[in-house]
Amino acid sequence: MTSAALAGQFEAAPQRPQQVLTLAERMRPGSVLDPRCTVYRAYRFAAEPNLGLLARVLSMVIERHDAVRTVPVSDGDDLRPVCHPPTAAELDVRQLPGARPRAAITEAGCAPHDLDGGPLLHGTWLRAETGGVLVLSLHHWAGDGGALDALHREVTELYAALAHGAPLPPAPVPYARPGHRESETPPETPLPEAGVSWWRDQLAGARRAALPTTGPGRTPGGATALVSTSLHRDGHAALLSLTRRHRASPYMVLLAALCGLLDGTNTHSDGRADLTVFATHDTRRRETRRTLGFFAEPLPLRLRLGRAEPFGSAVARARQTVLGALGHGDVPLLELLATAPRLAVALLRGRQPATLVQYLALADLDLDGLRGRALPTFEATVAGEAHPAVLPIDLDITIERCRDERGAEMHHVAALYDPGLWGRGDIETALASLHRMLPLAAAFPDRTLAELTAEAAS
Repeated sequence: MTSAALAGQFEAAPQRPQQVLTLAERMRPGSVLDPRCTVYRAYRFAAEPNLGLLARVLSMVIERHDAVRTVPVSDGDDLRPVCHPPTAAELDVRQLPGARPRAAITEAGCAPHDLDGGPLLHGTWLRAETGGVLVLSLHHWAGDGGALDALHREVTELYAALAHGAPLPPAPVPYARPGHRESETPPETPLPEAGVSWWRDQLAGARRAALPTTGPGRTPGGATALVSTSLHRDGHAALLSLTRRHRASPYMVLLAALCGLLDGTNTHSDGRADLTVFATHDTRRRETRRTLGFFAEPLPLRLRLGRAEPFGSAVARARQTVLGALGHGDVPLLELLATAPRLAVALLRGRQPATLVQYLALADLDLDGLRGRALPTFEATVAGEAHPAVLPIDLDITIERCRDERGAEMHHVAALYDPGLWGRGDIETALASLHRMLPLAAAFPDRTLAELTAEAAS
């Protein structure tokens, strides 16, 4: 065994979803390997927690979770995971500025990670006159939305256990494992034939969809801009009403509404729009719910719907599409595309920009009875402002369900986009139309998607 291995460093077997990040890096060089490619959560506290105890908690997270100690090393066209030994965490303490506090939160969330030695976990306390904001950040290589949920659980339980001298929560299942000898490597599991057949039928002839572009082309280096807003009271109430009426999730309703705004260049002769966007599928199983790491798989959603049909029909088709894709989520997209080169070109290198639509439910953070309110992740202080995040996709529309300062439930909508493809006005117009469309759809159930889209845009 090498001296590095004796010290706790070893090469790790790449996880299947990490291959998605490797592909994203090939498609958009410098995105995944940018130290600012992060996922993070921010929590507003009315009083300051025990910061020394919180630093101990983060150190324990680093020790318990090998994902935050595993860094990507370039190896030709591939990325090779290397796991480092645990190190103590440093909780960065700064002052929360009175002017533009959201900019300080974003700066903390997107602070660069050390991709040479790790760890890929940051904790920052932004101290205010009363209380402050805790920002917990993971580099994307070590985490996704599900990892932030797992981190939320770990911090809550470890903080309470250390505060009271109680037993620690069960150790999580390891993420990266030492590389096995070839003779110990299990044989590859063949793809399920029924699932492969379903996906091939579903995606044959698929083309990516996005908002209509007005810019000259993708920005070199992957620049990112942000426009965000909260659904007003009428829009939020309408969204909940539509979910009950159509027995669908808020994500399905919002997806149907967005279909009225996406570019419909791929339209069938009968007038049906044919739109393919991407979602993320968390592949964590029950035993890995507590495990940090990147488990997200891209999930293509091909929405074929008639804009001349009532809005309820669009929701029904969105519901059918989402449930069908989730029901066949056991087929890894990259392995499927390896068997279908033309489909791979259409989905991964299509002329149309790629769009990701995701829905996240944010929970407050409890530190031994001291509650931190979860803040929207992407909240622009100026419309169209540059954002330090580096995106491996052209357009990311993220909807987050959280609570406002009064404790009322709200939905926040953010669009992270390439400013070379869209202008600020394009994104602002699209989000404003989405806001107006929801109350219209709730009030006039017989109106078609095309009618609602036109009225919302007027």
